[in-house]
Amino acid sequence: MTRVMLFGDSMLARFTKPHIHRLEHELGLDTTVFNCAAGGWDSADGAARAAHLGRLNWSVVVLSFGANDCAPWKRVPLDRFTSNIATILSALGSARPVAFLPPSIREVDRPGLGMRTNDELDAYRDVLRAAVGPEASLETGAHIDADGLEADGLHLTSASYRRLIPALARVVSARV
Repeated sequence: MTRVMLFGDSMLARFTKPHIHRLEHELGLDTTVFNCAAGGWDSADGAARAAHLGRLNWSVVVLSFGANDCAPWKRVPLDRFTSNIATILSALGSARPVAFLPPSIREVDRPGLGMRTNDELDAYRDVLRAAVGPEASLETGAHIDADGLEADGLHLTSASYRRLIPALARVVSARV
């Protein structure tokens, strides 16, 4: 049996039950997908939990980190993010990693909090892509259209997830 864990921030936490069922269908009958992601998590949250979750013998782990790390109210330094991703990957043992890279966002100023920028997000995306390899990275922005984000300018619409699932299944299948 192939066991796939979704692990990261809200980009994966919003991967709902119907989306999980569709991904499982795309991956084949012997695949089970577990969603271990939470909205608001950054790479430090992942690093703190990876050792425990890594003991569960996953086939593939899909990672989504960076969008919260670059948020101005968190601003995880890039070297710390790099270290957190390395900690996560080392804790996963033999699980093969896949990166679910966040798409470009609509830059929205949040009064009192500041603004995430695509330039900053690009740097975090680059670290995650380099850590797992470009062949194991889903470039989500390449698979969604201009209206593929929710009104908040950050999160994917349900239609975007539906469009991404076949592409994600191809990347995961190549890692099994």
